[in-house]
Amino acid sequence: MTDYQANQLFKQGVSQYHQGDIPAALELWREALAIYQKLGDRKREGATWGNLGIAYGALSNYQEAITCYQTHLGISEDIGNIPGQLNALTNLGMAYHATDELPKAIACYQQQWEIANQMGDRTQKINALQRLRLTWEHLPDPQQVNNCRLQQWEIAHQWLGVVGMAEFAQIIQQVGLSLIEDLYGQDLTGVDLSNANLRGANLAQANLSNANLTLADLSNANLQGAILTNAILCNANLRDANLQEANLSHADLRTKLPRANLSHANLTEADLTSAYLPRANLSHANLQGANFTYADLSGVNLTGANLQKTDFSRAELADIMVENVEFTEAIGISRRLQPELQRKGAIFGDS
Repeated sequence: MTDYQANQLFKQGVSQYHQGDIPAALELWREALAIYQKLGDRKREGATWGNLGIAYGALSNYQEAITCYQTHLGISEDIGNIPGQLNALTNLGMAYHATDELPKAIACYQQQWEIANQMGDRTQKINALQRLRLTWEHLPDPQQVNNCRLQQWEIAHQWLGVVGMAEFAQIIQQVGLSLIEDLYGQDLTGVDLSNANLRGANLAQANLSNANLTLADLSNANLQGAILTNAILCNANLRDANLQEANLSHADLRTKLPRANLSHANLTEADLTSAYLPRANLSHANLQGANFTYADLSGVNLTGANLQKTDFSRAELADIMVENVEFTEAIGISRRLQPELQRKGAIFGDS
């Protein structure tokens, strides 16, 4: 028997496996394995053990799969085959995970990460971290999960330093982070998240200054305490978003904010021209110099808000909550509208 014949058997096994005939694939790979062993071709022998493990795993025979992966790993270590070691550790960890032997799975993924780190293999480091994080989540161990998350962010920031923040969304997803769950408290200065789906995302305490969030879906997102100075949120969806105590000074907010919570937020000189804010909460917000020209403020709560030089020209103010709200230095409130607002408790300089 020759190396050529063994390779043909190996390829036929791959073909049978992809056609769903696992027993046929096993038989062909066993024949190929016997030839590789006789020829002393340890690299291909190891690879064949790995394929046998995959086949056994597909049949849910995880103990046989584990034996095959262990053999693949041992051969790869003996001959110094780094890709083989990484492949075997990945498969072995997954098999241990399938049998709920989570500490053993973690040991495999940790070894995979250490080898990948030594080799500078970013892809393998990311794969190992993703599997480590998933396994720690199953245990569960929040501290270890967060350690994995921090290492993922470290890789992401290094990568972004090379390709630039315009590739932010793609890089984040490639390192295994979630745009919905993993952005809390992160420094995202200048990121491009235009058109991103951030519905329900936790962006609390994140630094999004100068970020581009044009057309992003931020409905129900948590942006409490976030820094959004000079951010572009034009035509973003902020429906029901929590922007409590957020810093939105000089932000472009020409967008939809129905029922958004902007209480105690800083909107100094923010642009809300034609913004849609029915029943939004702007209580105790700093609206100094903000532009609400043509904005829909129906049912908005302005209790305790700072309205110094706030421009309400041609804004819709129906059912607005203004009890004890000082309008003396506000701009654009017509004399025709003042009496109606006064009846609701608003305070003007001549009242």
